[in-house]
Amino acid sequence: MFSRAKFYAKLAVKSILQNRAQYRSLFAVCLFGVAIILASVLITDGMVQAVQQRAKLYYGGDLQFMGGSNNFDIQNPGEFIEKIRPLVADDVKFYKRFDYDARNSAFYYEGQKIRQRVFKGVDFEAEDELFASFTFAEGGTSVTPEHNTMIISEPIARRLGLHAGDLITLQLYTIGKYTNTINLVVSGIFQDASLFGMYTSYIDIQSLRTATGYSENYTNRICLNYGKRSPSEKEVLSLQAGLEKQFNMFHLTDDKQAFYAVLFDNVSPKPVYALITLDANIKDLQMVIKALSFVTLLITVILVSIIAVGIGSTYRVIVMKRITEIGIYRAIGMKSSGVKKVFLFETFFLLLAGFICGVIFALLIALGVSYLNLSVIPAFDIFLTAGRLIPKIEPVKWLLLLGVIAVTTILSVLFTIRNVVHISPVNAFATTA
Repeated sequence: MFSRAKFYAKLAVKSILQNRAQYRSLFAVCLFGVAIILASVLITDGMVQAVQQRAKLYYGGDLQFMGGSNNFDIQNPGEFIEKIRPLVADDVKFYKRFDYDARNSAFYYEGQKIRQRVFKGVDFEAEDELFASFTFAEGGTSVTPEHNTMIISEPIARRLGLHAGDLITLQLYTIGKYTNTINLVVSGIFQDASLFGMYTSYIDIQSLRTATGYSENYTNRICLNYGKRSPSEKEVLSLQAGLEKQFNMFHLTDDKQAFYAVLFDNVSPKPVYALITLDANIKDLQMVIKALSFVTLLITVILVSIIAVGIGSTYRVIVMKRITEIGIYRAIGMKSSGVKKVFLFETFFLLLAGFICGVIFALLIALGVSYLNLSVIPAFDIFLTAGRLIPKIEPVKWLLLLGVIAVTTILSVLFTIRNVVHISPVNAFATTA
């Protein structure tokens, strides 16, 4: 069987080389179709990955444990972490965070005032893995003995004329609703003009606790970071089940606003907690992500159909031109199934060659796009990494695409040649006489 397949494959290669002029259009259709599909997949996946990465940095990891009262108070986070740690894998890291609504607070620098949307109290040393993913225009996340450092977005720093190492004054409200001020050292300026970063400043958690009058252990978010991987659905469900045995837990939800409603309306007579996934945190952005995926899928379906139908219909013309060749094959004793296999091998080799060249072309397109600085486009920064569209390479998707194109195109070709391959040698020669 292998020797026969080898024989048909050799005939197919020889036929392609001899009739290469006829196959150029088929090769071009496959090449450009695959290139456009893969380029769109590479770029779209890169955009989605950028959104997820920014969200992961913003929310401190993949999962957040929060709740308590309507003040989101977790007064002894160490005790909570001790209970949660046995429920997750050993490689999961825990971060204590303090999110502070900054809409009524302001930065002052050399007579200028600017507001922020949120201050995130973080332990820069504990979260060094997350902050290593930041792109800094100046400085970094160095920590001073006084723990009075912060990092700020480049657009805001530019408005204030700030540079790394400068001292800035922060005015905010304490837990008792009094006004307080604190001087902070800008240790780093990060590049982010998206909704996740532009109006967000990261402040040493000890300084933020002191300035707002909260206790030295106060935390309102316990973040779980799974590193480069993401928690599986099974892991999340298992963790939720384990937490429900130890705490008064809100059910797992994809809409954190539902949990906030319960917490703020004091529906529960005792403290209630919730496990919030990254998808729940970026629920509003999920529609954008789904729209991107739908557009990519639509492009894929259209182009795969064009490749399959285009090659199938073109093959009808090619086969009719090669009717004498088919007659010779039949005259020397080749069965109709053998003739069919020759054409199928031809189709597969053409697809494979076009696919490989299409992959190379798609990578070149994606590489070219990645060199463009697109941060000047308003509101587009959320899809960018360091101001650029960085493609996400997933070879598994390439193989899946090859399989889909191969199956649909081969079926189309089979339908086209189903009658011609059964022609007798006499009729074949009579047709071309």
